Amino acid sequence: MSDKKENDAFSETVKQIARGNGYSDADIDGGMMFYARKNRLSNPPGEFDKAGRFDAAERTEAVKSVRAPSRAYPYPEMTAARTANHCAEVSGGVPLHVKRIAKARELVNRCEDAPDEVTREEIMRILKPVKEKIG
Repeated sequence: MSDKKENDAFSETVKQIARGNGYSDADIDGGMMFYARKNRLSNPPGEFDKAGRFDAAERTEAVKSVRAPSRAYPYPEMTAARTANHCAEVSGGVPLHVKRIAKARELVNRCEDAPDEVTREEIMRILKPVKEKIG
């Protein structure tokens, strides 16, 4: 099996376990987005001006709460748009759940050579069942 197909299969395993433990699709989407942005596999949408300052297109509280970009510090909005809180806000998920899913996805990348059962047990340890809200 090629690395890409194997990687996709492991991603599906993470998604399956997450759904089984009560994580929403928004949590899963946010977790995969956070994983990709954190590891520079994708970039947040936005534009650079002539001075090289990055202006994020997704205006969330995480992005609004950082300093304005300047020539000396052109990337505060880009760094904010790579955080778990931002990805959770964009996808509509819970920040803790987004972090757990991204962590499980990173584990999958590290354990590609390990047997499925070991990886599955480790993923189950990270993706604890979601507690239902009372009241």
